[in-house]
Amino acid sequence: MPDTIYDIAVIGSGPAGYTAAIRAGQYGLKTALIEKDPYLGGTCLHVGCIPTKALLFNAELWDHLKDAKEYGIEGVNSRKLNWQAVQERKTKIVDKHAKGLQFLMRKNKVETIKGTGKLTGPAQNGVHTIEVKDGSKGNQIKTKNVLLATGSEARMIPGLEPNDRVLTNIEILNMGAVPKSLVVVGAGAVGVEFASIFRSFDCEVTIIEMLPRMVPLEDEEVSKELARVYRKRGINFHGGAKVDKVEKTKSGIAVTFTADGKQQKLEAEKILIAIGRKPNTDGIGLEKTRIQTERGFVKTNEWMQTAEPGIYAIGDIVLGTPQLAHVGGGFRM
Repeated sequence: MPDTIYDIAVIGSGPAGYTAAIRAGQYGLKTALIEKDPYLGGTCLHVGCIPTKALLFNAELWDHLKDAKEYGIEGVNSRKLNWQAVQERKTKIVDKHAKGLQFLMRKNKVETIKGTGKLTGPAQNGVHTIEVKDGSKGNQIKTKNVLLATGSEARMIPGLEPNDRVLTNIEILNMGAVPKSLVVVGAGAVGVEFASIFRSFDCEVTIIEMLPRMVPLEDEEVSKELARVYRKRGINFHGGAKVDKVEKTKSGIAVTFTADGKQQKLEAEKILIAIGRKPNTDGIGLEKTRIQTERGFVKTNEWMQTAEPGIYAIGDIVLGTPQLAHVGGGFRM
C-alpha cells in the first residue's frame, strides 16, 4: 500500500463520500475510500434516513390498521405490535443496502480502507499523505487529491450525555421497546419524524422547539399544516421554548423549559435531543493545512475546493450546505 499513489482518496463513506468514490472509479481513477466504521454508508444508511423511513412505513401501516373496519377489513381488533420484528425488518433493510454498497465498490474498483483518516499537511511534490489509524494499527496512504466527506453527528445540549433515557438519533433507533412517553427537543426533520413514528405506536409525545414554529426552515404554510395535523393526532407542541434543565427521575426524565415567559416542567420516560448536527471535522488534521473553517464547517469555493490545493470537501461538513443526504449525494466530479 505505501508504494501506491491514488488519484483520489475519499475520507468518509456516507452518501457524499460513496457517491464520489463510485463516480471516480467510473472515470477510471485509482480511488481509495477510507471509513472508520466497520460498514459503509454513514449516518444516513445506518442511523438516519433509511432506518427512519423503514419505521415510518411500519407506523403508517399500524395507523391504517386502527381504521381497518372503516376500510371494510374485519377481524384486526386484536392486533398486537411485535416491536422486535419491527426492529428486525429495519435491520434487514439497512444490511441489504450496506451489502449493495460493498458490491458497488468492488464493481467500480474502489479500494476500501478501514480506519480513521487524518491529513498530515500540504502535498509534497503534488502528493498528499494521509495517516490511517485502525485501533492500534496505523499506516499511510499517498494520493494526488483528497476528498473530505466526514459527515456530521448529533448536537447535544451542554451538560447532557446520551444514555438509555437521553437519546440521539442513534439510541432512539435501537430501543428495545416503544416508550410510554417521549419529549422531543427540536422540531426539525429529525424531531418531527420520530415524533410521528412513536405517536403512531401510542406513545405520548411532546415537542419543544426554540423557534416559533415546527420545521422552521420550511415555508410557513408547511409549518402550519404540520402543526394542524400533529394537534389532531394528539402530539403536543411548545414553540418559542427554551430548555432550562433535564433531570433524571425514578422512572425517566424531567424537563424544565420556559415558553411565553412561563417556566413549565414535563416528565417522560425518554427524551430525544434533535437540535441539529455538528460537522465531524475535529481530529482530521485540518490545522496542519491552509483549510479555513467557521464553527467547524469547512469553507470551499463553488467547485468544492478548500484553501489547500488538492483537497476538497463535500456533504455535511461544508459551510452553507444543507445537511441532507441527497445534497451530499448530489456531488458530481
